[in-house]
Amino acid sequence: MKRILILFLYILSGICVESFAQTLYNDSLNWIKANQELKSANYQQACSLYMELDKDMDTIYTEINSKKIEDLRKVYSINEVQLQKNMVQSKILELIAWIGITFIVLFIAFFFYIKKQNKRLIHSQEALNRAKGLAEESIRNKSLFLSNMSHEIKTPLNALSGFSEVLTMPGIDEATRQQCNDIIQLNSELLLKLLNDVIDISCLNVTNMKFNIKPCEVVELCQNVITTLGAIKQTEASISFETGLTSLELETDADRLQQMLINLLVNATKFTKQGSIVLRVEKIDDNTAQFSVTDTGCGIPLEKQGHIFERFEKLNEKAQGTGLGLSICLLIIKRLGGSIRIDSQYTDGARFVFVHPLKQEARS
Repeated sequence: MKRILILFLYILSGICVESFAQTLYNDSLNWIKANQELKSANYQQACSLYMELDKDMDTIYTEINSKKIEDLRKVYSINEVQLQKNMVQSKILELIAWIGITFIVLFIAFFFYIKKQNKRLIHSQEALNRAKGLAEESIRNKSLFLSNMSHEIKTPLNALSGFSEVLTMPGIDEATRQQCNDIIQLNSELLLKLLNDVIDISCLNVTNMKFNIKPCEVVELCQNVITTLGAIKQTEASISFETGLTSLELETDADRLQQMLINLLVNATKFTKQGSIVLRVEKIDDNTAQFSVTDTGCGIPLEKQGHIFERFEKLNEKAQGTGLGLSICLLIIKRLGGSIRIDSQYTDGARFVFVHPLKQEARS
């Protein structure tokens, strides 16, 4: 059995079988001799033979172990190469992963950069479009201004020239002379108002312009405005003032407030040939007063109501006026801390409403 086990180990270890058979034959002879010597009581010779057998077994085991060790070394060498290969592959995969992550981060950063640049470009384009629109509006306003000024100045100047010449003619009666004088006076006032409107529309845009704010009794001021316009009106419509207040004091620039009221009332007389024009004032709460000018004229179409406060905007291009009156009213009431609007619910003519604070807030 022991020899079969040794043969099996030889075969597994790859040692030559022929060499093993020779060794096995020699050992068998020695084994027989040793047993014979042991039976013959020749113990020394038997011990010598057994020791030689043991030596042969050690040799066989040594060869087997050497072969095994060599095989293990080869296997280890192969595993080490495979391990190094795996490590290299792992490092390559890790490098590829880092490159991929870096690329993704760069792509995201580039995407947001392009998005930010696009937003800036869009904002720049919008600013450019706004500037272009303002420039076009400025050119349009300039053209309208020159056109209006040419017409508005020419009309009263022709009247002044013509009726001044009539006054110098001999033989005219006193009634004709008085009529010519009234016409000259009216057209002189039109020219003065025209110049004042142009000055106002330029000055009111200056942010550091100071208003003369002080307490003002507005009920009395409104009555005086109605009296003044009643004397010079060029319409058959009645002009009246209505209020439930006996007095109302507010902090304002009296001249600017009077200018607003006159502009609104004169504007109403241009489009109200008959009927009535009513100025109203009321106190709507402890902090605010409300003024309104209501007429029974032709009214203002809805499509024009959103633009009526723009400069040079005229309801009727043939009507006398510069188209600056309502825009001046808007600028004045804003500086006084109020607001102005047209009442779109009123359909029997036109109604302009503006509110004014009773007390002016401190302004830096």
